[in-house]
Amino acid sequence: MKLISSRKYGFNVFNHPPEEFFEYASQYNLNHIEINLTQSHSSIESFSLERIENLRRLSERHDVSLSIHLPFKVNISDIIKVIRNDNLIYLKKCINFAQKIDATHITIHIGNFYWFPVETFMRKKALDRFIKNLKEVLELSNQQNVTLALENVVPLPHGSDYFLLGDNISDFDYIFGRVQCENLKFCLDTGHANIGEGVLEYLKNFSQYLISVHYHDNFGKNDDHLPIGEGNIAWADVAKELNKLNYCGPLISECRNTEAHKTAELFESFFNGIEQKI
Repeated sequence: MKLISSRKYGFNVFNHPPEEFFEYASQYNLNHIEINLTQSHSSIESFSLERIENLRRLSERHDVSLSIHLPFKVNISDIIKVIRNDNLIYLKKCINFAQKIDATHITIHIGNFYWFPVETFMRKKALDRFIKNLKEVLELSNQQNVTLALENVVPLPHGSDYFLLGDNISDFDYIFGRVQCENLKFCLDTGHANIGEGVLEYLKNFSQYLISVHYHDNFGKNDDHLPIGEGNIAWADVAKELNKLNYCGPLISECRNTEAHKTAELFESFFNGIEQKI
């Protein structure tokens, strides 16, 4: 059954080339595809000018917008300068690619760091490195009119020597408080937020920056990427908050082992439930 909704539902493409999914998206009225650049079939190097032109044609023909998801290993906050610089070069290539395919945005993770000698001290140093390099990247993104969306990530277990940036609200407060730019936005990952401070807390704190939502479910302990309703996220409350915010960006399924149009129907049922009560 074709999904009928004014909302923009989509899905992340990881295991196969994105070109294979436009017919499917059109068939079920899904109108956004997020291209994950992790696999070799969709690495940044694989997108020739001919392939880029084909993506643009497919996007226009099927009325499907595109965005890009960078590999999680990209880390412009790395403590080692040569690694940091290589990641900066890569990110700039992705911005140029995004401009060529008219991507709505690029989703990126903030980075990672090691705790030694003190975790809080090293986190601030890593965030400051990220901000310094982010400002350089934003110069290019502004020129190309490409938006960067920072995604919240899963908190790692306590006691780890290795930490992720962006696994808590304070990190985003720190960044958005120091970088004001129209092309810097926020991508909410519901599953990651559920393991951290909660989906509604992220929505309440960063609604003014929200440009994309990755949706999937879990029980607040593991990043299971379950279909909607199979974990403990309060989806009716999430739908109510998104309605209140008049959110109109893409809702991108990251539910594993479930077809995107089925998860979209489930999500839409919560929106319909809210609207029927009004």
